[in-house]
Amino acid sequence: MKITAILSALAAATLVSAGKFHTTQPGKANVVPGAYIIEYKDGISHSNAHDNLKKHAVDYKVRNEYDVFNGAAITVKSDHDGKALAAVPGVKNVWQVEIFSLPKNEKPTKNKSNGGDIEAQSLHHMTGVDVLHKKYKLTGKGVKVGIIDTGIDYKHPAFAASGATEGCFARYGKNCRIKYGWDFVGDDYDGRTEPKPDSDPMDCQGHGSHVAGIVGGNALNIKTGPKPATPWVGVAPEVTFGAYRIFGCAGSAGTDVIMSAMEMAFNDGMDIINMSLGGGSSYKENPTAILGEKLIAHGMNLGGAAGNDGSEGVWMVSDTGLGETATSVASFDNVYGMYNTVSYAGAKYPYSPSAATGNSPIALPASATLVPLVSKAGALLDGCEAAAYTGLDVKGKVVLLIGDFTRCGSVGRGEVAKAAGAAGALVMSVPFGLAGLTGADGLPMASIENRAGEAILAAYKKNPKNAFTWSKAPTNSQVEGGGAPSDFSSFGVDGELRSKPDIGAPGGNIYSSYPRAKGSYTLMSGTSMATPYYVGSQALYYQAKKSKPSGVDIRRAFKNTATISKNWDSKTYTSAVKQGAGLVNVLNAITATATISPDRLDLLDTVNFRGVQKITIKNTGKKTETYTLSHVAADALNSYSKGNTWPEAIPVIEADYASVKFSANKVKIPAGKSVKVTLTFTEPKKGNAKQFPLYSGYVIATPSNEGSPAVHVPYIGLKGAVRDVPMIDASVGAPGLAYTKASGAIADLPEGKFTFNFKTAAPTIQVRYGSHSPDATIRVYDAKTKAFLGFVNSRMEGPAFGATGRMTNLDENSNLSIRNFDWHGQVFKTENSTATPVQVAAGSYNLVVASQKKLTKGAYPADFEIFELPTVIVSA
Repeated sequence: MKITAILSALAAATLVSAGKFHTTQPGKANVVPGAYIIEYKDGISHSNAHDNLKKHAVDYKVRNEYDVFNGAAITVKSDHDGKALAAVPGVKNVWQVEIFSLPKNEKPTKNKSNGGDIEAQSLHHMTGVDVLHKKYKLTGKGVKVGIIDTGIDYKHPAFAASGATEGCFARYGKNCRIKYGWDFVGDDYDGRTEPKPDSDPMDCQGHGSHVAGIVGGNALNIKTGPKPATPWVGVAPEVTFGAYRIFGCAGSAGTDVIMSAMEMAFNDGMDIINMSLGGGSSYKENPTAILGEKLIAHGMNLGGAAGNDGSEGVWMVSDTGLGETATSVASFDNVYGMYNTVSYAGAKYPYSPSAATGNSPIALPASATLVPLVSKAGALLDGCEAAAYTGLDVKGKVVLLIGDFTRCGSVGRGEVAKAAGAAGALVMSVPFGLAGLTGADGLPMASIENRAGEAILAAYKKNPKNAFTWSKAPTNSQVEGGGAPSDFSSFGVDGELRSKPDIGAPGGNIYSSYPRAKGSYTLMSGTSMATPYYVGSQALYYQAKKSKPSGVDIRRAFKNTATISKNWDSKTYTSAVKQGAGLVNVLNAITATATISPDRLDLLDTVNFRGVQKITIKNTGKKTETYTLSHVAADALNSYSKGNTWPEAIPVIEADYASVKFSANKVKIPAGKSVKVTLTFTEPKKGNAKQFPLYSGYVIATPSNEGSPAVHVPYIGLKGAVRDVPMIDASVGAPGLAYTKASGAIADLPEGKFTFNFKTAAPTIQVRYGSHSPDATIRVYDAKTKAFLGFVNSRMEGPAFGATGRMTNLDENSNLSIRNFDWHGQVFKTENSTATPVQVAAGSYNLVVASQKKLTKGAYPADFEIFELPTVIVSA
């Protein structure tokens, strides 16, 4: 599949229009200073582009060159910034090199146990993979899968070829399952340091080995080396791997390295690449998404993790799988998991220890009894404030807290508990499951299931003297929420109300391979685990069909046949905003004899309602078939039920159901033929349009032949006007004003009148985005003449305009996430970041934070959410 770009000579006409500099998205402030990714315009060759950079006196060093993407990553040594680079003739787009870390809350469970037969096989039973292994003998043989991650411990016996006792890596070798690969970075790379590439993609971190094991590990017949006590097998145990190492041992990587790995995987002939990376909420115009779309167009498929921000609420699906033809994969919990347990009042409960203590099992003495932190009404408190401990003696005790992370994270509440003298802390998950906690250093801390917290609290009220007994080894536990979408899996939708994530796969409580130096096997949870399960499923499909369908075709095959899931312990269907089309059902995908196109229906909002939709049902079987059309509604999600300006962390589930009429309730389709059906949707009668509930459901076509699976397509809509969904979180006083000192430190304004100075006390606009905006601007006006002067240019954030995604509620230090735009007097006259900013003099200015409303044309001021800040007086 190697591509050779044949580019024409530089045409004079292409030198006229300037390129675009894309500012860093919120929540992605980690960038490599002076490093940029440049995409060239069509028809511009690498040599042409380099000539133009030199002609404009740009002093730079090439970090990476990209053929399919048609661009390069460079480090700029001169004073040119991203705006200046975008102004160079032949440049189409410029981005800063951003730092991706491994997704949060994906920590291995520290134990010496194996996965257990029930745990290891339950996930394959959930998806039909067990039948494909046993009955159809499908193994993924002949399919090449690229793992873009931390590398692979290729000597692990789970990656041994048939007849071998351990795995091996040999580029183009005959008897090694890891035949392709490269180390792009070296052990010491952290995303900012200089990469030290070499040819050995050995994994020293663990994430990549775990991911690869899910795709195609095989621990069924290990005879020598580290063994699990009970055998297990990955989804496609005979795939051929490419190991593309982009993380050092610390686990961070730049977008420039990620893109190099994507292109090498393509040139090595990988059929599918797995990208279990940590991204964030954004629009789809990012370089990795653009490159992914180009690779898919050339025949290679891509699976991207939907993200682990389920505790944040809606609008948080990760950018990795946002491409129009890429697949964004959500997570479902395995039914079983290996966990240490705590016994209390005669009952045993599984728990998940915090990462700050190395995920080590808790070992506290019996004297460390329970003290629930409760309100006067008896409700559990979150423990975010020291005042909650007033009058309580928790020294040497274990406190019980509620796991609502709206106000503070696990780090903050752990530090407060430790300061109060607590010996440990148990956090009751909300709404269910076992949450992944970071925790506080030095404090044994763990999450417990919601039902466990309720039971422990009830037992305490009967006898406060009950003691804890902590297990010394993990046991196989049935997990609360098993078989349903994982609590941590991110909610959609994206900023254009597109249906993302696309599909779900097992990702919670997954047992797989791990580096031999770190114990060989472990249990992990995350959409990083769900994505390789989906990728392995594609490999089985390729083998079964003896073909390699395009990205859109294979995604449709899996989405059409996924198992629509109900909520944990509920009779209602989970919103498509959470589960996409449902849990991947590989057996159904391979045996289905029909398809529905398109594979999603985006109804948009009330103002832009696309109530009339057309679907095409194709009979891919060998006989004429009659299909019956039906509809099932799923939960509606209300994230603004209290008039809040920040989406609720746990959306309120409502029975706001749309209805649909079919142009034909039954259709008879000959073999190989297609029929179009018109669907007419009516918005839900229930639901408050001023609270913007996201409703969803599924249109199903059921064949009369019971031996063939039904096929379906999900739909999502928003009742109300999405243009009125709050973007700025006014509930916390945003946007606000602060000032930036000459040292770069940010300080709050003192009370009373304050005079700014562009050098020593620069006005700083503080914003907090609770949802996407196609154009988030900060505008400057002369306070006396009211004349518009331009858009703020911030030293920390860059130009104050352009698309932006949603921010997380809290930053890594458990403080409210805030973006600080320090203004030192520079403005852009227009929204053209390639222009030269103008310096304004001292004076009085009005600053306006104006964010374009979603699905609008961007007419100012009608299409903007506007906040006017107090007049800023700047001295000379």
